[in-house]
Amino acid sequence: MPPARTATAALLLGAAAGCGLGAEPPAALVQILPAMAYNDAPVAANIYGSAFRPAYQFDTMAGSAGIEVGGFSATLVSRSPSTQPSTQLSSTGSASFPLTNVTWVSVDILSATVPSGLPSGQYDLVVVDPRAHGARLPQAFTSLGIDTTPPSVTIESPLDGSLIGATAPVAVVVAADDGYGVLTDLQVTITAGTAAPWSQACSLTGGSRASCAFSFPAPAPVAEGETMLIDAQATGGGGLTQTTRISVQLLPAPVPTGISPAAGSTLGGTAVTLSGADFVAGATTVAFDGQLATLYDVTPTSLTALTLPHAAGPVPVTVTTGGATATLTASFTYLSPPTVREVSPISGPPSGFTPITIVGENFRAATTVITFDGKLLVCPTFVNANRIEGLTPPGQGSETIEASDALGGSMPGGGVPFEYLTTVGDAAADGATDAGVDAVRRLAAPLTPDGGCPGSGGS
Repeated sequence: MPPARTATAALLLGAAAGCGLGAEPPAALVQILPAMAYNDAPVAANIYGSAFRPAYQFDTMAGSAGIEVGGFSATLVSRSPSTQPSTQLSSTGSASFPLTNVTWVSVDILSATVPSGLPSGQYDLVVVDPRAHGARLPQAFTSLGIDTTPPSVTIESPLDGSLIGATAPVAVVVAADDGYGVLTDLQVTITAGTAAPWSQACSLTGGSRASCAFSFPAPAPVAEGETMLIDAQATGGGGLTQTTRISVQLLPAPVPTGISPAAGSTLGGTAVTLSGADFVAGATTVAFDGQLATLYDVTPTSLTALTLPHAAGPVPVTVTTGGATATLTASFTYLSPPTVREVSPISGPPSGFTPITIVGENFRAATTVITFDGKLLVCPTFVNANRIEGLTPPGQGSETIEASDALGGSMPGGGVPFEYLTTVGDAAADGATDAGVDAVRRLAAPLTPDGGCPGSGGS
């Protein structure tokens, strides 16, 4: 034999010999789970312990080794109630029931199957490794005999009595538990309207518990008030079944077609009316860019939504009924409120009609209004988004000039003061224009436009 192959063979033979030298600690058993079960059906179980040493398969030609996972055996040994637990491996005088499919998983775990038909009572567990070394765990497993209790089954989603819109995804989640038994079947059946019922089979693992989750689009209701039934049925190893039923109401999907107004203030609080079809009070919601609005006056064809604050710009509007969502074709535009930054002049006579220029931001033609303590600017002229011109209204003392907008609203505290002067000296000292000073001189006969605003063909 070539030197390299001889060395490899010697190494593998040494490893094989070492496995039987007893240098490693003997196997010890901790528990078998489940520790009790009904006997109607085979039960998948795990055996927990330590020092589970498998057998090895050596290939001296290839210089490799593999683990033999099927070299263990496990047996349940019955003992009468009067018999004291024994540490001996012998099962003489006792009924023995070998476990099937015993497989090495790790040094701490073996998997196995407890056979069906195991007589009720308590059993010791005996495990023997590939080298015929064994361990015994007294009173490790209890057979409960025939299962006389049906499994429990719950429908976690959707909730009973839910409102679900047509085409909305229906998320179904069910769970079943057979206690110490074994689930053999879990089915979910859907029944809606005149359509034929259909079922969904849930996968099982051979244990006592199982869960199942799936989804499907909700059908459209054929008639008003139509319900959909969801039945979940669980079957245990003894053939006992349990069924749970819920019902949900089917609603048509909303159809939004119009919005008025199509713009509002970034400050929120705009009452927006949506028109369309299949709106449902208590079930329909409206969102502006994902923000839910407060609704009122909801009818099947119309509803009013109150907007929330939002940054300026266009946003999508969605209408949802029972999870079925439709997006309005036209968007809603948030507008920043107009604000006054400065005015010129900053004072004038109490008789009013002083030419004035208002400078600010977010002015809009036809919708922005300028007021002096609530009194309207006379003959307003929109120049651009930052400038409006006009004539002051009559007033007295110090008044605040503010801008407001039917669409953008008004910014609290966004005004500037204007001083109504009562003497020529006050006007000149305040830097009023010559026209303003002259107007003060003519207080006894105040200037009033009697033929329309400047440039309109009047005075």
